[in-house]
Amino acid sequence: MKIVLVTGGNRGIGLEICRQLDKPGFTVIMGSRDYQKGTAAARTLSERVIVKQLDVTVEESMQNLFDIVKTDFGKLDVLINNAGIGASHTGEVKTILSEAKKTLDSNFPAASRMLHKVAPSLRKAGLLAPAKGAADISLMRVKQLMETNFYGAWRMVQIFLPLILQSENGRIINMSSGMGELKSLTGAYPGYSLSKSSLNALTIMLSNELSETGIKVNAMCPGWVRTDMGGPNAPREVSEGADTAVWLATVDQLPTGKFFRDRKEIDW
Repeated sequence: MKIVLVTGGNRGIGLEICRQLDKPGFTVIMGSRDYQKGTAAARTLSERVIVKQLDVTVEESMQNLFDIVKTDFGKLDVLINNAGIGASHTGEVKTILSEAKKTLDSNFPAASRMLHKVAPSLRKAGLLAPAKGAADISLMRVKQLMETNFYGAWRMVQIFLPLILQSENGRIINMSSGMGELKSLTGAYPGYSLSKSSLNALTIMLSNELSETGIKVNAMCPGWVRTDMGGPNAPREVSEGADTAVWLATVDQLPTGKFFRDRKEIDW
């Protein structure tokens, strides 16, 4: 049976990933920075889901979990680096709306026109136009975003790689965003965007470095999803946002070093 570790698994897309992987009977380890919130979230899942305290910004927390997984299972088949933060509560909304607009322009023109109509009100509320760009954002805030979204995932890979190497079909899945696509970078939401484009670059590096081991390393974008971050008006169900991560964790044949949305490869 596959052993899967989901960071930030106690809410939103992470919780839904745990739910979808729980149904076929996988052993799911839900990493939660707040253990009590994790146990509360896991009450909706089966007893196969194991809740463990995990803060991806604290190396001791990660090492403690590594020791537990090593002792109890001796391997890790799938690491899903889902834990992440947005630029701020307002910045999260900005990021989501900006990414949603790009998707709507391409696929749902009527919905895109509606977004354009409400854009002036959103700008007045400070929810659409970014307050800071790459030229003037606080680098301290950028460091905070990078610490969780980028270095957190990198640390997880470095610490858990010995256990992933013990798997017959090891996989690493990085939760990225369309805001990290190099072709779309504009200077808006620079800290968040940089953390995701850096995570994409790390995905490529690791996929090439680990290619001879058989470990598959890929990144994915969930799109605009109705979560605490996405808000109630997001067009996608949380099940849709989690679907590609679950697919990457379970599909038999899989490439490595790719970026996916809705199970389809997209540009870096």
